[in-house]
Amino acid sequence: MSIVALTALVTVLVMMGLEAPYTLQLTASNATYWVVCAGALSGAIALYFARGWMGALGALGFARAIVGSLAIAVIASIVAGTLIEPAGGTVYAPILMVSAFIAQPWIAAIWFAGVLGAHYLMASVQDDLDYGYSGRTGRLATDELSSLSRVNLYRRS
Repeated sequence: MSIVALTALVTVLVMMGLEAPYTLQLTASNATYWVVCAGALSGAIALYFARGWMGALGALGFARAIVGSLAIAVIASIVAGTLIEPAGGTVYAPILMVSAFIAQPWIAAIWFAGVLGAHYLMASVQDDLDYGYSGRTGRLATDELSSLSRVNLYRRS
């Protein structure tokens, strides 16, 4: 879900940096809504296609996540460009994304921080599944605490 929101945000930021008449105005218009929806949908599709790169543990997993974040960015830009402008967006959207990352490095920093955060979450879920932990069904939030902490902090009256 964080990748979907992050891709929608980066799509809007890239579209706002274009020259007129292609500049996206932050007013309540159908074009603005469509850019946000296209960015979110492209993020979900890109994560689906690049899911094999994300969620591995260790140093090799981190290196795979860097490559996966680049793959997600390129796939998402192609899909979003196709949805926003079918004729030229497929070709120009990856170029616009790369140029926006170079011209405004803070957009790239937001992108990589968000995708690497999602990688960390996916790795922790994979680690739990590898050790046989299947979820929190039937467990209380205080079960993670030690017995002494439960007695001292959560007394039953």
